[in-house]
Amino acid sequence: MTYLQTHNRSWYHGRIALIAIISLFIIIAAVQLLFPYFFAGIFIGMAKPFWRLKFSVESGLFSSTESLIWENEMLKRQLAEIQTGSTTVKAVMFENQELRAILGRASTTPLVLAAVLVRPPLSAYDVFIIDIGKDHGLISGGPVYAPGNVMIGHIGTVLSQTAKVQLLSSPDKKYDVLIGSSSVSAIAIGEGGGYFEARVSREDFVSKGDFVLAPSLGNRVIGIVTDITTDSNQPFQSVFFAPPINIYEIRWLLVGKFVM
Repeated sequence: MTYLQTHNRSWYHGRIALIAIISLFIIIAAVQLLFPYFFAGIFIGMAKPFWRLKFSVESGLFSSTESLIWENEMLKRQLAEIQTGSTTVKAVMFENQELRAILGRASTTPLVLAAVLVRPPLSAYDVFIIDIGKDHGLISGGPVYAPGNVMIGHIGTVLSQTAKVQLLSSPDKKYDVLIGSSSVSAIAIGEGGGYFEARVSREDFVSKGDFVLAPSLGNRVIGIVTDITTDSNQPFQSVFFAPPINIYEIRWLLVGKFVM
């Protein structure tokens, strides 16, 4: 009799535990279904202080006026040094009003400064996480620029104090582009990791160092031709290009509070 009572109690407690576990899974699934960003927000909120610390240690810079001015001058010098062949990358430099916007993150310009908290390989492929979100008026689809006014992506998911940046080079993304001074028309396809591929006729003159513009993105420069391959059996040539800056070394971004 004692054995049966013990057995029944064990069976009862086991059943209660099983019901509790199943109920927990059902609750989690329901929350994820109704509020898809709930758990992501909790995780990012917990991780953000560590990401900020990592960013500060890596950069060695803090949000002071002097350090941002120094950063701006260094970026100007780096961009001025990016020259390939006979083509010099010409991008619009920060003017006084833009500089004030960067230093204060507030002005009449719709661009705001954001620090990169996480980038590949610590984040998903071709995704950055930045340190501002709804608190600075960001919206999904807003353009994102690297130093030198080079457009590299769009805002994806926006949370209260962080946001995801999806790079233009994400695999299979397509854009109409114009290549070089002859404005050779082509369709560029994202290859991932900041790289793109476009195919043009073998009769079209394209060379390494040519700039690549995207008319649908405000005629912004999105890359520089890095390589060209041809096949005698094919009527086209493959053109490969990438942004004129190493996207995996970027620490600061400019983000537009509008959709292009």
